[in-house]
Amino acid sequence: MMWLKLAVPCLLLSISPFCDGYSTLFPADLGLAEEDVPFMPRERDEFDDCHIHYARYARTEAESLDPFEPYPEPRENSHVAAIGVTRKPGNTIEWLCMGTLIWENVVLTTAHCTVLEEGNANPDVVRLGGGYYFPDSAITAADSEHVIERKVSAIVRHPEFDPITGANDIAVVKLDELVRVNPSVAPVCLWLYTEIPFSRMESVGRSRLQAVRNGSPKAEIINEVYFQRNKNKCASFGTGVCMERNRTIANECSTAARGDILQRRLVHNFATSPFLIGLLTSHSPGGQCPTLRSYAPVNQYRDWLIEAMQQLETLATRSSFHPVACALRYAHVRPRVEGLLYERIGDVPRFAAGVAGDESRYMTYIVQLAWPQGSANARNDCVATYVDQRTLLTLAECVLPTSPTSVRTKDRYRSESFEIADVVAHPKYSPGSSRNNIAVIKLKSRVEVVPACPWLLPTLPDRVDYTGIGRMNLQNFLGDTQDPSSESIPSFAMPAVTTQPWQLCGNFLANLAARNQSVPEFTEDEHLCFGDEQWQVPDGCSLLKGAPVMRYIVRSGGFVKYLFGLSLAGKFCGLGLPSVAVAIAPHADWLRSVILNPASSALQAGSTKGSSPLIFINPDLKRSDECTDGRGSLGICVPHEECTSTREQLGSGGRVTLCTNGSIICCAWGDIARGQPSQPVNPVQVELDSCEERYQAVREERFLGLQESEDDYGNLASVAEIGWVMSGGKISFPCSGFLITLRTIVTTARCAESNGRKPTVARIGSVGAGQRTNYLLPPIRKVTVHDDYDETNGLHNIALITLSELIVATPFVFPSCLWKNQTHLPAGALLLSLWDNEPRITTHSVHPMYYSECRERLEDSELLDGQICMLRAAPETKFIVSTPCFTTGSIIMWENTTANPEIIDAQHLVALHSHGDCRENDDVLLTIRVSDYYDWIVSNIK
Repeated sequence: MMWLKLAVPCLLLSISPFCDGYSTLFPADLGLAEEDVPFMPRERDEFDDCHIHYARYARTEAESLDPFEPYPEPRENSHVAAIGVTRKPGNTIEWLCMGTLIWENVVLTTAHCTVLEEGNANPDVVRLGGGYYFPDSAITAADSEHVIERKVSAIVRHPEFDPITGANDIAVVKLDELVRVNPSVAPVCLWLYTEIPFSRMESVGRSRLQAVRNGSPKAEIINEVYFQRNKNKCASFGTGVCMERNRTIANECSTAARGDILQRRLVHNFATSPFLIGLLTSHSPGGQCPTLRSYAPVNQYRDWLIEAMQQLETLATRSSFHPVACALRYAHVRPRVEGLLYERIGDVPRFAAGVAGDESRYMTYIVQLAWPQGSANARNDCVATYVDQRTLLTLAECVLPTSPTSVRTKDRYRSESFEIADVVAHPKYSPGSSRNNIAVIKLKSRVEVVPACPWLLPTLPDRVDYTGIGRMNLQNFLGDTQDPSSESIPSFAMPAVTTQPWQLCGNFLANLAARNQSVPEFTEDEHLCFGDEQWQVPDGCSLLKGAPVMRYIVRSGGFVKYLFGLSLAGKFCGLGLPSVAVAIAPHADWLRSVILNPASSALQAGSTKGSSPLIFINPDLKRSDECTDGRGSLGICVPHEECTSTREQLGSGGRVTLCTNGSIICCAWGDIARGQPSQPVNPVQVELDSCEERYQAVREERFLGLQESEDDYGNLASVAEIGWVMSGGKISFPCSGFLITLRTIVTTARCAESNGRKPTVARIGSVGAGQRTNYLLPPIRKVTVHDDYDETNGLHNIALITLSELIVATPFVFPSCLWKNQTHLPAGALLLSLWDNEPRITTHSVHPMYYSECRERLEDSELLDGQICMLRAAPETKFIVSTPCFTTGSIIMWENTTANPEIIDAQHLVALHSHGDCRENDDVLLTIRVSDYYDWIVSNIK
């Protein structure tokens, strides 16, 4: 197992990360984390194979953010102002009421606060920046170093203010100087929309209990949770926004003074901004803690506010108070939402340009639908999601009644289009219905994209990334910096929301129906519900029909992108109001019938069978276990050579059950060879087949040695370098092979003949060797090249090298195993490539391909007998610096990881690299499938 130790530095040389971009939720564990590495058949035979088919793209790193340093100052109430009047004699200040900063030199408050009963004195002083405390005279620099005091230069009251009835009780106060915006002093945003959709809001006021700090009593600022109620509930004392106190909070409340603030914090840029909803005008008679309060909403004074700001000669315009404009203007001083940041992996973009970069690089699996110009019923509000490299899913309503003709990537500068071959809507979908609202889009050609795997299990993650459309400049995390180049173009938004029980969406839909709103028929068995109480700034994320609801899931040693649903309904991507998505899993059978066509499976390479068998591997079955074969007959797990029906099963095109691996098959009792003359035992086959058990003691001894010295026992014990004696006596080792018996090395024919003559020596166990590693340098006796080897095209590119004598197995040098399975290969393996003719090797993850896909990629080239195509790993978030070239004979191996922690796991030779381009990381590697040559190897080892 010590090749892992060598892999790390070598991997960094060939596949170095530029950055781990594409910020998403941390991968979830839904019970598949301990799943064994899967095996890949020659052709696709399962619908749920995405994690196998596209294993090369699995993310491999999941680093969360480092903890943030705590803020040196509180930021939540940086807009709260204390308004006072100077009394004479003594010039003492009487602090009258609370206000809220809405511009750098303007405070909003009640008109009552600006009209004093005695005399004609007006408020003349304002204080801000009190931190946790109401910023009156009791707050000193020791309490908050950011306290700012300004004189009042002008007051504008609403012209229709009635001090008797309290009607139009609103005023603005201009300060004599602008305040410098900082984390402790920053204006509030104004909610000027007619509708107030928030059911839950905050009341901001002064605590009735005095906090003693630095020797003097102070009034703390209290933020209490209130819930919006029907206006009728407050009709006896007010006509404004009716709010009811959250009774679950401890029995401490604010003073309930006129002018206290009603606000809602809205999310943007992974921070929150306070939005002023209203000012307290009256409350129910409830002692010190009134249960009900009525607030005058500021939205009804929108026009007057703009006029007043102009009257005060400020630079504010109507657009200045747009929610997005305000949120972005002060985003750098707003408190971050650490929970939203800590639950993510990857680099959260700091600037809008980074959001655009992530969209063009990582989100190409989401595409827009396109129709010919002038087409009727074209849907520009729909997208589709790749589930394999030529198949997409979307809503049926998006493709009916007029089907799109192409899909287009959403890229600002280099959008690409791909022609559609076929569109299949669910046959039971009816226009206008939410039932069976799903469709499959098939493209004419394969697209190099990382698809989202369809999730077909009932279990769901607690949180998901819900895709919508939003303003690009609201998606980045600014921190304490401003983004002067911020752009407002639309981009994919992917907020994290919580998976909710269906009852939440059911209740919400019922409430809509009660208000005589048209509500589609959603059902728990076909739809999913998502939502969070946290609201967002408008335009942060809006509904995008057919957009993916996804999350990365831990599976098979990596993090796989899974698609749980397609966005269907809900305004704001589940933020504030719940959203509904079409679930993928309930439609698995229909999707399987449309996407997976068993008849399309190509013939196995080198096979004369009329159809490919459907191979089922049961990892829980071992030799001698009872089983049921593919025909439904009871039987037992036996070596395939002991089952008389093996050839028949493999050739029938039906189901074949393998026990653990390809050499053990489930055989019906009547087909087990008994009483027949036993075939002569081939000692070579016995040695190869018993590899794991034969060298178990050596691997255990090697494990013990590793505990003492990783340097000495960390070599590659079965890797052989093939050498030629050159002029001057120097030995060159240009290629490698794999020791499979005490006297035999497997390599490629191209390696064995690379110098125009046979090699003379092998160096075994030297790669990764330490100072005390006893590697071997035995002479070569014979080279056996496959009789039908064709050096022009690489056909049967395999050879055996026989050493002059048997070696002695030690913890430093011993044979490893051959992969014998004829039907499946590990979905992930390691390629070991010699580096510059030195006893060093770089390791590279490689992955097999389906034969039909391989032939498609090869285009004019031919996939020959005994060959299998592989691709280099391309983890989704890695920046590939360069594409390595591999020498012929490079070993491709797989480690049979077991549960035994006190042994070095057995390694299996899966393939040998033959040839292939290395211009790009997606170039196909043509390799020799060793299991196809098992019989040839056995017959040629003497």
